[in-house]
Amino acid sequence: MYSFEVVVARVDGSETSTSLLLDGCVAAGFTGRDQASVHTHIEELKKLGVTTPYRIPALYWISVHRLNRYAEIEVVGEKTSPEVEFFMAADRAGTRYVTIASDHTDRELETVSVSKSKQVCDKVVGDIFWVVDDVADHWDEIEITSRVYDQTTWVEYQAGTLKDILHYSDLLTLVKKDNPEKSSPGLLSGTLPIIGSETVFATACEIRMNDLVLKRSISKTYSIIGLPDRS
Repeated sequence: MYSFEVVVARVDGSETSTSLLLDGCVAAGFTGRDQASVHTHIEELKKLGVTTPYRIPALYWISVHRLNRYAEIEVVGEKTSPEVEFFMAADRAGTRYVTIASDHTDRELETVSVSKSKQVCDKVVGDIFWVVDDVADHWDEIEITSRVYDQTTWVEYQAGTLKDILHYSDLLTLVKKDNPEKSSPGLLSGTLPIIGSETVFATACEIRMNDLVLKRSISKTYSIIGLPDRS
């Protein structure tokens, strides 16, 4: 069982800490509630040579050690890009927590194996978590966005609300069915279509989660350091 300490922002403005316990981690894909949105993402990936997924939604199991809360990640080569999502995990008591995340992915390797492309890149998660029960009654209204640094300027990259992604309860049901032996897996939710549909291989990314009801947000900026791709 993998454990890590996180900071939890409470509704009253205070902050506490808790330990999240994970016995696995899954990166969900093609999880849009709107099938047109799912099709858009599939077409984005086809441009990069990625084949149609084995099923929709798709579940790709990755190492919990890929979770990264640092301000930079190191990748091999230059063809990687972010995917803004939510990340959810539970503590020992079963209380669930959520934060913003990026399922950073190697796009070249994705043309060979989506599972391997997910595994080789760190997944960036926010520094602050919210209690899921605190936001459950307005879950669909929560915004998630990303922007990337493209050569010389920041560009809006993805934007939507959690209504655009399958509800977390449905995703957890799918995860449990896919691997019943996992009692407390972390969940990366699946992403939103790219604004303009063109993948950007950026050197930095900012991801953000906005709760307009409770008037608070979580943001995370990270740099992408490319390492030489050598045989």
